[in-house]
Amino acid sequence: KEPEDLALDAILKALEDANMTYKDIQFVLSGKVVYPKAGTGIDLMMKLGMEGLPIYQINAMCATGGAMFELARQAINSGSCEVVLLYGFDKHKGMFEELGEPWQNILGMKASPVAFATVAQKYMHDYGATEEDFARVAVKAHKNGANNPYAMYRNLISIEDVLNSPMVAYPLHLFNFCSPDDGAAAVVVCSKKAAEKFGIKNPVTVAASCMQTAQYPPPVVEPSNQYSVYLRNMKGVPAVELAARKAYEAAGIGPEAVDVAEVQDTESAHELVHIEQLGLCEPGQAYHLLREGVFDIDGRLPINPSGGIQCKGEPPGASGLGQVCEIVWQMRGQAEKRQISREAKVGVCQVFGWNHVACVTVLKK
Repeated sequence: KEPEDLALDAILKALEDANMTYKDIQFVLSGKVVYPKAGTGIDLMMKLGMEGLPIYQINAMCATGGAMFELARQAINSGSCEVVLLYGFDKHKGMFEELGEPWQNILGMKASPVAFATVAQKYMHDYGATEEDFARVAVKAHKNGANNPYAMYRNLISIEDVLNSPMVAYPLHLFNFCSPDDGAAAVVVCSKKAAEKFGIKNPVTVAASCMQTAQYPPPVVEPSNQYSVYLRNMKGVPAVELAARKAYEAAGIGPEAVDVAEVQDTESAHELVHIEQLGLCEPGQAYHLLREGVFDIDGRLPINPSGGIQCKGEPPGASGLGQVCEIVWQMRGQAEKRQISREAKVGVCQVFGWNHVACVTVLKK
């Protein structure tokens, strides 16, 4: 299917789930990142009807879904609308282009695997994690993804499978990475008043949503890759950590209240780094908890029960909304074979985009 068709399917399912039609929508946010066809977000709405709606197309790289969710929250809280439709879609036709200066691209300094690998190396150096620990992340992802009908990869793998897959950039192997793919997701966000009007019983509540860039003191020099500030131990606050702090404060909770989380796992090392930056454990402890099974579906704090984007793939315009869908299904008890064993009352979604932009969303039942 073309991405427009995937998006249309997702939109119709979201409207049906919300007991609404397109005529009930008052505001539309569309997200895409790499799909080159211009205007597709607005063109797609013509298939549903010309209802005189404001439609905005958003691109925050891999944080696009989170950015749309934050904008929807702001729109509803401002009183400008009651019902917002969010949908994201993408189609990969090659690598990202023009991510840095030409000389940086030639040297591979802006290539994502290289950037990710440097962070993985530092995590190993600082805390003692191993290639096997990163492999365990991928094994967990596939165990969960095997039960997700929306996952691209639904096969079980072993630690040996990961370690025997081709080395991409030390210490990360091929099976440690997510795969670029075509996909779409859609969500309806509405006010409490609208939820009552449409008979939505026990709706999942948006307790907080916060989008942030990283916070580092000047002077800011263009780094060799987006993680150089992290690698050089510059004093400051990473984007994920800052967004998490503000989201927890706005939601009136601490990280200890979180029952389940969907985090950005572009590759295995970053799942561990993001768990720690979200405050879900102390720095350097994520891989120990992973070994103990804490992050499994039947563990104390399930992480990425969907299989994450390592199994679902990453259409960056849609992946953040896909996280929201998974947390909602978990809270409703609709995740079927991947349903977590503990009751999910508080869930967190976290996305991270190129050049230090992150969004953290807190959902409550």
